[in-house]
Amino acid sequence: MDKNEQPAVLFGKAKWIWTANEPHGASYVIMRRKFTMTEKPSRAFCRAACDTHYYLYVNGNAVVWCGGMPRSAGRAYYDEFDISKFLVKGDNVIVCYCQYFGAEGAGRDLVPSARAGFIFECNDLNIFSDSQFTVYESVAYKTPRPSNCCSAGRNVFYDASLEGQIQNLLDPAFNSSLFVNATELSEYPDTVDGVLSLRPLPLERFSAQPVISRPKRSTDQFDGDTYTISLPREMTVTPYMEVTGNGQEKITITTDRTECQGCFGDEGSTYTAHFVEYTTKPTLNIFEFFLPMTGNSLVFTMPRTVKVLKLGYREIGYNTVPTGDVETDSDRLDALYEKARNTLYCCMGSTLMDTPERERTMWLGDASVEARALYLAYNGATALVKKTIDDITAYAKDDVLFSCVPGNVPVDIPAHGLIALSEYGLFAQYRNFTDDLEFFRAEYEHLCDYLMLWEMTEHGVALREGNRRWYDNLFNIDDVIIENALYYSACKFLKGIGAAISEHDYDETFDDRMANIAEYIDSRWDGIGYSSREDGYDDRANAWAVLAGLVPDDRKTEVARLLAADCNASPYMEWAVLEALCKLGRRDLARGRFEARYATAAENEFTTLGEDFAGFGTKCQGYQSAVIFEIVQLFCGIDISDGSRRITVTPDFRAMKDARVRLELASGELDVRYKYSPTRVDITVDNRTSGKVELVIEPECVDRATERRTILLNKGKNKFAI
Repeated sequence: MDKNEQPAVLFGKAKWIWTANEPHGASYVIMRRKFTMTEKPSRAFCRAACDTHYYLYVNGNAVVWCGGMPRSAGRAYYDEFDISKFLVKGDNVIVCYCQYFGAEGAGRDLVPSARAGFIFECNDLNIFSDSQFTVYESVAYKTPRPSNCCSAGRNVFYDASLEGQIQNLLDPAFNSSLFVNATELSEYPDTVDGVLSLRPLPLERFSAQPVISRPKRSTDQFDGDTYTISLPREMTVTPYMEVTGNGQEKITITTDRTECQGCFGDEGSTYTAHFVEYTTKPTLNIFEFFLPMTGNSLVFTMPRTVKVLKLGYREIGYNTVPTGDVETDSDRLDALYEKARNTLYCCMGSTLMDTPERERTMWLGDASVEARALYLAYNGATALVKKTIDDITAYAKDDVLFSCVPGNVPVDIPAHGLIALSEYGLFAQYRNFTDDLEFFRAEYEHLCDYLMLWEMTEHGVALREGNRRWYDNLFNIDDVIIENALYYSACKFLKGIGAAISEHDYDETFDDRMANIAEYIDSRWDGIGYSSREDGYDDRANAWAVLAGLVPDDRKTEVARLLAADCNASPYMEWAVLEALCKLGRRDLARGRFEARYATAAENEFTTLGEDFAGFGTKCQGYQSAVIFEIVQLFCGIDISDGSRRITVTPDFRAMKDARVRLELASGELDVRYKYSPTRVDITVDNRTSGKVELVIEPECVDRATERRTILLNKGKNKFAI
């Protein structure tokens, strides 16, 4: 929508439509609009919205796949797209498969409304959603058994024998008495969805046609035939099949990740992701399932009386391509980078998901990790970071920043909020990689007020309960030091933002609280490490003391020794330990720890990285995208700040002998190459950014008797030999 276009003009001639029967649960409706054209138009710009999702075809061509972005706090969205290239002179038809999940289909990632509805307009064609659309509510969709899947929607139970004569409905010549005129529900805007907002993210990317595969067949005397399609990598797909049968045969469709094990205290649980159960009709069955499923393989199980003609899928995902690339001196590191990049891609949707396998939910701590990786690997998708931040601020209530948004169960996890506001969290990454200070001008007071929810004591900040206390998953969690160090880092970040936007009202409060915390953490030093516990040391607590800048020079050797040896962290906070080692000047120890902890993940058959190091839980976990910035920023020494206008390249050949890193940033492209030999070190930096790029040479890091210096790099290619 044009910025100057008023809501009264948007959908000005369209109505919200559905069937005459108001659904009380899940509802599946097919809508058609047939029209005739005397000539093919050069433009046919459309807008559409649906509660909950829609799949739109024009003359048999798939145009929108999984359209309709989930609602947010007080906000529903519409999509924009052009259908002109799919139109022909003569008869045309728009067909839309609409799904309404209903309140009972609301997972953690859905905000249900009180009504199903679809709205559409194409001013170029003078077509608007109204009673000229015909609709059919498919009775072939049966009420599925409940599932413990945490993501929105229901399993698909489809009985083809009940579907009626709806074959060839994508053809403009199709006609069936099952389709009746749509019911006009209300004019736009109404009291249910209000004024719609243009979706801030691109429509999903999907295969233009189903990818027909050659599945591997296996036979069991009890279960019948199983056809397994091995996907190129873990991905999200919608299944497709063409089969013949006698009728009433049951076909089930799952992925290798339909059953997902719990983890970290929940190992005994199994979460069942959505699956399909299809009942055949006699003779030919051609069906495409509008159900996104994630996994490394797609599995069709059916009786031997069913004959398979074609099996396949459409890939679906965020509409972007990788903009970062890495080649290192280690095949294992290269493999881990590719797995992390695919992990991140699978977790990109209408928000930054924690995992597509079990929840599809944004958790604030996980999003902080993912955002940093996204700027390095998929710079074209950075709108997703802003969408995530906008959701967080939109849901804020009584100054609390919630996790699990958008969704129907926002959760206050204090440690997540502090990570997000720390110098290393979601908001800091947004500041580091973009030029947007206007956001902070608008939200600065609200973010500062969030920190004021914590009570200060004589001995640091008092732990805040929230709805859930959660720092990390593994052992010996020193929550007192972690929360204090996180709070200190958040105060320091927001004070720095205040300086950038000339807001200083909170400076004195921040200074007092930071001084109190620094004194408390200093008091927890015992000569080996920092600890508030009786039973030893926590690598995460000591790491956050380093990251907050609270470890003096004379203690750094001891803390580095502790961080190299103490392995309590799960992958969720492993990055903090590695980053702390790098800040202590021990990138070599950081890489050694990294390779030891990720040894199994580097060698296994999975194309993504899972919930823990040992293989429990999900096989695709968003926080594992930390591997991307661990390799690029920590081991290759590329630091990015001030809206990507300030970049520092600090090679450390103790950690990385040979590497090439190519990045596309907001300020332009950067290409860094390192090559080490016993007699010569070569460094090449191709600077095509508009920012200030500096090369920092540290003699102890290049293993040469050379001068310690900082070199301001020219635009273009800069070559150095030492």
